[in-house]
Amino acid sequence: MSLRLSNRRKRPDLILRLLAWSNGIAVASLFIAVCLVALAKPKRMNFLDHFYGVQRLSPAWDKSMIGYIGGMLLLSFSASIVGIFLNSKRLRRKKDHIHATLVLSLIASAVSMFFYLKFTLG
Repeated sequence: MSLRLSNRRKRPDLILRLLAWSNGIAVASLFIAVCLVALAKPKRMNFLDHFYGVQRLSPAWDKSMIGYIGGMLLLSFSASIVGIFLNSKRLRRKKDHIHATLVLSLIASAVSMFFYLKFTLG
């Protein structure tokens, strides 16, 4: 006689849900930081601007967006750290794995923060 127990869990546990949230926050904030960099960088003159003589292009970075870029990079870095910590607590089971997106977003945000600090501090 075999006793078959049914799985009574309705949804993933709290650590898995927090891990998914931290993963999403890390990737989304890194993406937003990249988009903000694209908006804040100096505009280059293209062929049509040169042809029509448009002089509205600014040669400098948009200083109002620089703080938001740093905030998004810091949010991505901290969410990646929290996610990797939660992932390390969850690695006891056979089906558990290390989330590569957390590691990649941690590396990308750390390198980006290095260049951000180098740019802002001098």
